[in-house]
Amino acid sequence: MRDLRDDVSLQYYRLQRISSGAIDLGGGEAISVKSPTDVGTGKVVDEKAPLSAVITVLNDRFGTEFSEEDRLFFEQIKEKASKDQQVIETALANPKDKFKIGIRKLIEGLMIQRLGENDKIVTRYVEDQDFQNVAFDELADEIFASVVAAHS
Repeated sequence: MRDLRDDVSLQYYRLQRISSGAIDLGGGEAISVKSPTDVGTGKVVDEKAPLSAVITVLNDRFGTEFSEEDRLFFEQIKEKASKDQQVIETALANPKDKFKIGIRKLIEGLMIQRLGENDKIVTRYVEDQDFQNVAFDELADEIFASVVAAHS
């Protein structure tokens, strides 16, 4: 591969406004725009998040009514476990059946830890007015943006 850094270099760059003002969209003929349909146009695929299968299996098997929002709990456990050095070493050194045996207690510990962390957040939200105000403002902004984006 040829290195072009010596042959091509940008020494000056100037940004200049040529004009400003409104664009007249009223005149002329209406032209229809045809959307691309050829291979490779990247159609949107509505995919469920990978861990939604966990929620589906639990709901079907145990009659629970967990929602997609509950999926986040399992996602948090997965993320934390996937970064744990013991889990990594166990996964790399064992087949899946042995791996599952090796991490059972660790997953239980992570679930209890996550419960405690969620409890800390809720407790702080209820007891600390400043924390509540900041958390509420940020959460309300994100909820508003999400609802408006979903319905526009």
